[in-house]
Parts: sequence; structure tokens; C-alpha cells
Amino acid sequence: MWVARLVRAGRIGYCPGMDLTLVVKGNLRELLGRRHPGAASVCYPLERRASIKDILESLGIPHPEIGALLQGGRHLDFSHIPAPGETITVLPLETGFDVTRPTVLRPEPLAAERFLVDANVARLAGFLRMLGFDCTADEGLGDAELARRSRDEGRILLTRDRRLLQRRLVLFGHLVRAAEPDRQLLEVVRLFGLQGRTRPFVRCMACNGLLRQVAKDVVLHRLEPLTRKYYEEFMICAACGKVYWAGSHRGQMERKLEILRAKWQNSGPAEKEDEE
Repeated sequence: MWVARLVRAGRIGYCPGMDLTLVVKGNLRELLGRRHPGAASVCYPLERRASIKDILESLGIPHPEIGALLQGGRHLDFSHIPAPGETITVLPLETGFDVTRPTVLRPEPLAAERFLVDANVARLAGFLRMLGFDCTADEGLGDAELARRSRDEGRILLTRDRRLLQRRLVLFGHLVRAAEPDRQLLEVVRLFGLQGRTRPFVRCMACNGLLRQVAKDVVLHRLEPLTRKYYEEFMICAACGKVYWAGSHRGQMERKLEILRAKWQNSGPAEKEDEE
């Protein structure tokens, strides 16, 4: 009934009986291709037998961006084969999406929020490590290897490459919309509900390894004269051996972190779509 009301109001188009009606919600609309830019609904001609996943990706929506597929209140999975005349509502990931909880689309959740970033959002790796999150970076890998690594290591793949996210092996991922690293971080923190899970300065900014305290005399030979004189507490990366201390660089990072915290705490809820 609500679909009929939207048709009469001109909010969505009418689809012939042999077509599939896709009601697209939220920020998924901006991903629709040139034939349906920003459309609230799409009439898709069922000229071939295809899964709903393949249909939506042919329209420009990568499957990791989809939070739920509904048909008359029933949740569908990506393997569903639409029949003529069906109406399917396509919902985006909800703000605060918990990757550790199973859903119909993703019945095998991740053990924790762990990330993999590709080259076009490379600076995100340093920001996420600063907050204490396990984040590995593209090391010149091709798309196939990035997708495989994301699946095998249970990582959320972050990228601005739509085609990379459409690879079958990618189970969890996000198409980063923001262009600047600060805004990219806020986008990721908000989407995955990371605000209360940060543990700043426990990871190596260079390699992602965990830091541990180390006695000053152990690293004394590696320190510059002024560092030897003014600092007593040190951390060392268990993976690459890089030494850290709370110098001016640490103060700059702490100030940046406070600014970021203020921004994500003041960010309002995502705009709600009409539910007629």
C-alpha cells in the first residue's frame, strides 16, 4: 500500500508488471549510475536471471554498502533471485553498524573492528592506528589480493574505488565519500560506531604493531642528546622496533585527537528517509 501511495504522490515511478521495483534509501541513492542519479526508486527490467546482489551492483551500488534488503517486511540475502513484479527496499548500513553481530546479509560477523585501507585512502591508516585500531595498508597489492586479504584476515576494506568493493570476496567494506583524511576518519568512526572503543597511542604509526614500555637504558644508544636529557619514559614497537616518547609530536597528536573527538561527539544522527 505504501508503494502505491508513493507512486500517486510522484515520489517513485510506476514499474510495469514484468519489472522489478527497487526502492533505494539513504545515501545509496548517490551511488546510482548515470541512468538513475539520486532516484528514490528504480524500475529494473528482468531480462535475465540474476541475483539481487548482481542487479544492484550493475546499478552502481557495491554490496558492502547495503545494510538490508526487505520485501514485505521479510529480510532477503544477496543470493535472492527477484521475480517479475517484486518490490525490494534497499537500505544502507546504519550509523553505528556493528560488524561483530550477525545479520541476514552477513551471517558470519567479524571478531573485531579491524581495517585494511587501499592506496587512495592511505592516510586513514595512520589516523586509525593513532586511535588504537588494527589497520593495515595497501603495500602495492592488486585489487584481487586486497579483496582476498580483507576476507582472509577478517578486515573491513576502506577505499574510494567502487569496483574494488564489488569484488565477491569483500564481505565487509566501505566506499569512503570524503576526500580529506580528517573527514574520512570522522566518516569511518561514525559509520562503525567507534567513538567509545578508541585506545590512543597503543599502536605503531609506521607498521601497526603494538607498543610496549621499555626501560630508557635499553634504547639509550638510539636517542638524540636532547631526548636523552629531557625524557624518561619510552615505548617500543614489538614488530618494527621503532621507539616512541611523549615529545612535541605527541602533544600535536593529542590536540588533533581532541578536535576529532569534539567533531564526532557533535555530529548529529543521519538524516532519516521518509517511511511512507
